[in-house]
Amino acid sequence: FTEEVKRLKLIHNISTTTLVQVAIAHFLSIGRYEYQLKNLRKALYTQCLRYIQGIREHFPEDVRVSRPTGGFVLWIELPKEINSYKLYQEAMKYNISISPGQIFSSQGCYGNCMRIGYGRKYDNEVEYCLKVLGELIRKMMRGK
Repeated sequence: FTEEVKRLKLIHNISTTTLVQVAIAHFLSIGRYEYQLKNLRKALYTQCLRYIQGIREHFPEDVRVSRPTGGFVLWIELPKEINSYKLYQEAMKYNISISPGQIFSSQGCYGNCMRIGYGRKYDNEVEYCLKVLGELIRKMMRGK
């Protein structure tokens, strides 16, 4: 199927419709793109603050939160006794996805850290997930 895939790929790469190109060019030329970016930045900043508030509300007091430059993520430092990979495994049982800190180090550092994205709009489900994560962290701190 190699030749067929190549042919289809070529068709899709060179066949952008003129109408779509004209619409995008118009959108960019009248300044709507910058307006959209401004609104998106404002919304993401508000979401970031709301996620931080939810983390502070539902996680133990000694958890530290920072916002790395770039991306839509929060870096969370948990108490030293928490293994974020084990937390990830427990959280997945509730369909909650976090990124354990160990995956960001080739030496296995950041074992008590995790990354959470805030690109999703903060809603009741996000609130529930942060509450569950907080409970799982507390449970791990008690050693159960």
